[in-house]
Amino acid sequence: MKWDRREYDAIDSTNLEVKRLLDAGAYPGLVVTARHQTGGRGRMGRSWLDLPGKSLMFSLVLEDPAGFMAGVLVTLSMRAAIVAAGGEGPRLKWPNDLVYEDRKVGGVLCEAYAAGGREYVIAGLGLNVGYLPGELAIPAKLSPTSLLIEEGRIWDMGELLEGMLRELDARTRGNREEWMAEYRRYLAFVGEAVKVDPPLAVVGEAGYCERGIAGLLRGVDDDGNALLEVEGRTLRLASGDIRRA
Repeated sequence: MKWDRREYDAIDSTNLEVKRLLDAGAYPGLVVTARHQTGGRGRMGRSWLDLPGKSLMFSLVLEDPAGFMAGVLVTLSMRAAIVAAGGEGPRLKWPNDLVYEDRKVGGVLCEAYAAGGREYVIAGLGLNVGYLPGELAIPAKLSPTSLLIEEGRIWDMGELLEGMLRELDARTRGNREEWMAEYRRYLAFVGEAVKVDPPLAVVGEAGYCERGIAGLLRGVDDDGNALLEVEGRTLRLASGDIRRA
């Protein structure tokens, strides 16, 4: 794909800027990057906080695939770009975070958006790149970390973005089965005891959304639901926040 890049020194949110540009007539292939966001967001309405120049932050426009699979493609491509640039690479925490053990280095937020009579997916990614340990003292359920801390080297953010877009191009020529096989290969916490914090949703079950549950993570099904073994039963999580027990 030919990528149309728009670069900003500071902006409220790359996802919001993508929406504004789509409303003005932009198209798939748009990539918006920023050195700093003043109103970044993560999953479940959480804020994304950054120090200028310390994070790789971008949003891009896709037409296909949508939903969970869009997040799969972007997280897989980001991981592969880190490895291609000489890193060991993070694992993937369901549904769309990048982690080293139980330390979060980045995450993806995908949103459906309609403009000009067409449906799009906006995938926004934030990746902690150049932070030192003392610069990550922010409250979080998963301890925040950075590529600098975990990989022990300085990274070129332009190289990481270029690599991520190359990896994404390569994967869009594949198929869902290949993407899911790769996602499962790098899925974190499989076989481990985990807790799922509310709000959460269990497919075909009521009564879980307001309370947490614990069990063994067994993987993900073909629809992207996390498989959680609880007291001899396998529950399918449509949404929730997983962490090690």
